[in-house]
Amino acid sequence: MSSHPATESSPLLAPSVSPTEPPVSDSIPAPTTRASNVIAYDVSIVDPQNSTPIIFYDDDPITMIYKDFWILLKNWRTLPLVLYPAPKPGRDITNKGAGLQALLVVVSIILTALCLLSFFIGMPPPVISVSILCAWIYGFNAYAGKERVTYQDVVGDDKDEKEAWLFVNGIGTSRSGLKLILDDFYRLFGRRVTGVHNRTFGVWFDLVECTLQRDLTWNTTDTREGYNIIAKHVADGTKEKIVLIAHSQGGIIMSSWADQLLADFSYQQLKKVEIYTFASAANHFSIPETEHGPAFGCVEHFVNEKDYVSDIGLLAFTPQPPRGLEPNASNVPRLSGRFAGRIFKRLNQTGHLLLTHYLAPGNSILDDPAVIAHSKFASYLLSPEEKEARDQGQQHGEAQAQIPTKSGSRQDYRANDQTQVPLRAEGPSIASTK
Repeated sequence: MSSHPATESSPLLAPSVSPTEPPVSDSIPAPTTRASNVIAYDVSIVDPQNSTPIIFYDDDPITMIYKDFWILLKNWRTLPLVLYPAPKPGRDITNKGAGLQALLVVVSIILTALCLLSFFIGMPPPVISVSILCAWIYGFNAYAGKERVTYQDVVGDDKDEKEAWLFVNGIGTSRSGLKLILDDFYRLFGRRVTGVHNRTFGVWFDLVECTLQRDLTWNTTDTREGYNIIAKHVADGTKEKIVLIAHSQGGIIMSSWADQLLADFSYQQLKKVEIYTFASAANHFSIPETEHGPAFGCVEHFVNEKDYVSDIGLLAFTPQPPRGLEPNASNVPRLSGRFAGRIFKRLNQTGHLLLTHYLAPGNSILDDPAVIAHSKFASYLLSPEEKEARDQGQQHGEAQAQIPTKSGSRQDYRANDQTQVPLRAEGPSIASTK
């Protein structure tokens, strides 16, 4: 369904500002001198019968896994670039997290080899190999504990108590790595973000889990517990805005959350829900139309063109953007597809890590002029004045004070913006899958 109705601006996607209109106040240095490297386009279910070349839910599970396998192989060229440029120590993972990940990868490979030998050769007997695998999974879960929710380490309160922000991480992320992300979110947005820990069992087993979640709709423990938190916030009348953020495998979980929210809540309740994903590994993101417009308040997806996970996820299930679409174009074209939302695709950019490759200072996708002009999520970034007030408060032991909102900051400049986004651009509306 369309995130931009044909005759009026839609609340689902962030409104666009005119290219001649300054996106921020004069008191805030606007990154206008930075060349844009991002193209923006909307995807909605204009034609459900021909929304994407591959519609997975029309197939049986084995066929879905088979098609997924070929998508993995087809995009192999960007696999070596998944960690390029190399992250700085302590940026996306702590030393403790790196050590844990190394151990989990080694164990997962050994257990996989053991199971393959068991089922193809018969030694050890399959019952023994399966028992060892189950003992390892349950044992590690017992060691890691039942708690799947965590919070930032940086001291500070919410900028707005009427909002609830939640984040779910991707593969290979330890609890300490999740805290690094939550701390960074607080520095960027001034919000305390609840972290739902998508627990890692090592990158290899995490990839197997991705397949089960994506193709067999397997709801893991973190998926269920995270949804319970979201559902309580949506039902809470005191919360005026629910902001949900996901990265990588978290995009698969977010997709299942969106499906369940659509089943459990009304249009009026879901209009306060906003969803933002980075490098989503999901194979669909359904946003149906209601008689009042799109179901959610806002949905945006951010991807790097040469990120392997984006290539096998979002970019494999969305139509190609119109031929000739330029970075930071004033018009946002609308295409037909099942992976709905506003997509920000950063061209010729490699890397998959959230903090190093998507939110790095000086090279954040949120600071690109196209994103600043067309993204609602970017409007939540703290202004320089707000950051200075926060830092001064922390230096004087006043970190518990709420961050003030400056008039004309990134936070509020879109409040009165009613600029409509043209729905069509020259070129084909639907192209073959990437």
